[in-house]
Parts: sequence; C-alpha cells; structure tokens
Amino acid sequence: MSSSEPELEIDLCAIGWNFRVLTALTAATVSAVVKSDAYGLGLEAVAGGLAVAGCRSYFVADLSEAEKLRRILPRAAIYVLAPDYAADPTPYHERRLVPVCNSLEDATCAALSAERASYAVNLETGFHRFGLTFDDVRRLAQTQTHFPTVALSHLACAETREAATNALQWNRFVSMCEILRPRGRSLGASAAIWLGRRFHFDIIRAGSALYGLKMPTVDPSPIRPVVRLRAPLVAVQTACAREAVGYGATFTTSRVTRIGTLALGYSHGFPFAAGNRISVSIGPHQAPLIGRVAMEYVTVDLTDVPESLCRPGIGVEVIGPHLLIDDLARAAQTNPQEILLRLGAGCRRRYANSPVGAEDQDR
Repeated sequence: MSSSEPELEIDLCAIGWNFRVLTALTAATVSAVVKSDAYGLGLEAVAGGLAVAGCRSYFVADLSEAEKLRRILPRAAIYVLAPDYAADPTPYHERRLVPVCNSLEDATCAALSAERASYAVNLETGFHRFGLTFDDVRRLAQTQTHFPTVALSHLACAETREAATNALQWNRFVSMCEILRPRGRSLGASAAIWLGRRFHFDIIRAGSALYGLKMPTVDPSPIRPVVRLRAPLVAVQTACAREAVGYGATFTTSRVTRIGTLALGYSHGFPFAAGNRISVSIGPHQAPLIGRVAMEYVTVDLTDVPESLCRPGIGVEVIGPHLLIDDLARAAQTNPQEILLRLGAGCRRRYANSPVGAEDQDR
C-alpha cells in the first residue's frame, strides 16, 4: 500500500447495482437513505453514483446534509428526517426541501403554510421515538389546508418476518393514513421489501441494503458487498513460545510465533471487541488477529503465512470476501451499520468503479 493508514474501498457501482436490484423487487419508488454522510461512506460520492443508477429521491438527517445534497442534485426530491421546520421554514421553501415533521407543531406549521410547500409527517405506530400520535393526527386533519406529500413510519422489527409488531404497526399506519390522506405512504426500509408487498406502499426507504449489508430475511441475498478494508503491515517480529501479546496479555503464544503489526485500531473505527475474534487475509492465507485492538494498531499471527508475503508495507485485507461487514459486526457483538459508520469516518476512503469520477477523500 502507498499509504501508512488503513484504506476503506467503496464500490460505487455495487451501490448502484444494489439500488437496481431493490427497484426490480418492488413497484414502489425506492428512495435512498443517505443520512449520516451516507452511512459514513461519503454523501456526495454515494448520492452522485445513485443518481447515475436512476435514483431520484433521498432521505438525509438534517438541513446541513440537505443543503449539501441540493448543491449536487438540483432536481432530486430531498426529505429531511430531523428538521427544525417551525423555527425557520424559509430554507426548506427556498431549496425545495421536504421536512419530515416529527411533532404536531412542525406539522401544523407546514400544513398551514401560505406557500403550500411539500411536507411529510412521521407517524408514531409503535417505535416510540417521536412522531405524531393518533390524537395529533386527528387534530392535524381538522386544521390542515393541504395534505402531506408523504406520511411515513418505521417498523421496529422488519428484519424478523414473524414479529407480531409488524402487523400491529401496519394496521396503525393504515388507520392514521385514512385520516390524513397523504399523497404517498412509506412504512418500510430495506428489510421491508422481503416482508411482502403490503408493506411496500408507495416509497421504500432503502439504506442498509444499498450499502451491502445482509438482509436476515433473504438467503441467498442478491445484494452485493460494497466495501473492502485494507491495512498496511508496518512491522514484523518473532516471539518465543509462552509470550504475552498486547494490552492485558489476552493472548499467549503457544509456539515460536511471527507477529505482524497492522496500522489499524479503534481510532480508525475498528471495533475494540474484535480482538482475538477474527482473521485477516494475506493473499490466499488467513492470519488470526491476536491480542487486544489498540488505538492505532492490531497484531496478527503470521506464522503460517509464507515469509515472502510478510513484508512491511504490504496491504492486508481485513474486510473482503473472507470477512464481510456483517461478520465483523457479529464478532464484535454490534450491528453492521455502526461498523460502517465508524470505519467510514475513521479511515481514508477510496472510491472504486466510480460512475461519476469520484476522487479519493481523506477523513
């Protein structure tokens, strides 16, 4: 590797492929969720690639992300999930942004707007984070001068097909929409596509599947992996048998051991809990991660890897065909979305197969 820091390779064509796969599975519009800097992978590059693939609708976290996205996609529909609309609706009107109103105050402000601008409402159907309740919906229906562009809610257990809460939330959502009469309805994110067509409604908000994460409800999955993580080998040394490795001496050698140090640690977003639990790939060979994950480094057992492949400076594959994001998340006992976000924020990004000519971006 030419760099002394870990590199996260992001395949923009794979993201486009995943978008097209999802659109082929539903009659609903597939809208891309690009919040939190496109799950850590870079808002501008990812959204630009999705636009080439045919995406025309996006969900972002806040006004700052919406303004950034509007600069590169002047005609796209952009929904803002956490707006402070009632405090200042002007930026939303000027930039043609659609606020997702999470409170009765915001929704009333939008519904009575003289501009009659587009707005969406988030309905509380059983997630219990925020959103309009049944009472809020009835009050809004009595005062609104124009209907919401979209009513949406979020399934708590979409990745568990048999969960009773799915039907409960579906029933509540339909009942609330009958009162509000929105032009469009959206209940499901990526996993809802595989729950059946009645969960699709008009818009699917696709996030995890676009970024190559596994859908527990479908096997084999048509979704392609999107990222690879490589870290440079920066040092190699030999330890005798019965020697401790790293902080806390959580690993002890059982033989004369060739130990490699990789420039990758939890400062780069690599999970601390992965220590002693995964293997990395050097060519066709696997090398177990040994010892704790440190702030800047991890150590691996290179004893069974040919010495000719153990040269400082080579790139070692940490995430790739041998170990997917989901596998790393399972080993670290967390969710793959967190892994993706942290690695995207902490590692140098490199875009591969870019349909829009995206350049490398440093963190």
